[in-house]
Amino acid sequence: MFVSEQRNATDNRRAYPRLKANFTVRFGICGEHGQEVPGFTNDLSLSGFSFTAQNSSASAGDHIAVEISVPGYGDPLYFLGQVIRTRLLGGHTEIACQFDWLGKADLYREKLEALLKAHGG
Repeated sequence: MFVSEQRNATDNRRAYPRLKANFTVRFGICGEHGQEVPGFTNDLSLSGFSFTAQNSSASAGDHIAVEISVPGYGDPLYFLGQVIRTRLLGGHTEIACQFDWLGKADLYREKLEALLKAHGG
């Protein structure tokens, strides 16, 4: 195997498959008093997700509370997470987040697993 082929094979392996999806998100930075910020998911997995939002002051290391609305689900999914990285994309901020699976989040993890399975993720 050539080095470039080996690198590509490694880059494409993930612990959890990602689902490309565009669901509505609202989030707030934990410990800050302020308005929740709306956005849209880019992708989801059981380990985390990325989303795009306007006017966000989130930065790597921040802990956030997240609400994801999925069409066909009666209630939104709620998660806690930590921002891994951010980058500016034409007036928006792309935020990559790792989920913190604590307490009641187990119920939402099960719902997320079902969603990913239903959509082939």
